[in-house]
Amino acid sequence: MSKRENLVRAALLLLVLGVIATLVVLDRSRGDDRPDATPTSTPTPTTTSPTESPTNVPKPTGKPSPGEEDVIPTPPPGIEAIACQKLQTSVDIRVLDFNTHRSYGGIATLAAEIRAVDPDIVLLQEIDRFKASTGNIDQAAYFADALGMNHAFGANVRSGNGEYGVAILSRFPIIGSDNYLLPNGPGGEQRGLLRVGVEIGGQEVRIYNTHLQNKLPGLREAQARYVAGILANEDNPIILGGDMNATISTPTLAPLTAQLVDAWSVGSGPEGTGPNGSRIDFLLASPTIKAQRAAVLPSAISDHSRLYADFVVPASTDCPTQPRGRNQRGNGNRG
Repeated sequence: MSKRENLVRAALLLLVLGVIATLVVLDRSRGDDRPDATPTSTPTPTTTSPTESPTNVPKPTGKPSPGEEDVIPTPPPGIEAIACQKLQTSVDIRVLDFNTHRSYGGIATLAAEIRAVDPDIVLLQEIDRFKASTGNIDQAAYFADALGMNHAFGANVRSGNGEYGVAILSRFPIIGSDNYLLPNGPGGEQRGLLRVGVEIGGQEVRIYNTHLQNKLPGLREAQARYVAGILANEDNPIILGGDMNATISTPTLAPLTAQLVDAWSVGSGPEGTGPNGSRIDFLLASPTIKAQRAAVLPSAISDHSRLYADFVVPASTDCPTQPRGRNQRGNGNRG
């Protein structure tokens, strides 16, 4: 046999062995999928003692039973109110009260003095609007634009195209505003009470600003009682500020402090705000609104100093008191 024939035979042998090996591997890999060729005997039932776990219980498949996928768990009663209260938080705000003396001497300087306090709400007295004596400027709008705040104006005295009154500025959106004319009499100048609503921490807080009579004590006291009567009908938290033209120990302040708390209870430093150095400008708030700090800063322009106070407005309590049914609509009351 030639050498060439031997090589051919060897190659064929290797090829046959390779095919046989491949068939064996394929047969083994398919062995688990093949049914048993020999029949099995009927399995004998097994019993377990009460302390043993059964071994023939089918494993859970993770798939819900028929109809189970349509069942929505019912939340525990009162869970809405609990979640609402957890999400509510108190809000720190700074309020400034300032009699601007009609901005005589420089409205831009006064705007800078207000900005330096970095207030969230500003109560301004002696504000002109389109009066020739102060340059036909809408002073309330000027301050609002200069400080990037919302504003409302309450006109108490009108002369031609000009108006004179008080204003409120707010970093918070203003919900609405009203201006009440206060009682007046012979020798008095018409004064008013400006009110706005602002939403703070999920509730509406009512902000009031006034400027009481300066020369007639009896009329000033009547105006304060009138203001107190309006405040008594409020259900919302209140902050009241203004130039009261009276000190804390006078009858003028008594009907107001009977309802509201004087922020100067936490004041520090010199307290004089008026031209004669007495404290006649005030910030008062509902007992639920806690004053944390109060201070007075002099002005280079106005004959009044700037009075500011830091308050904590509590978390809103306007949460649902009962679970809402499928057909029950939530109310839209702000509290």
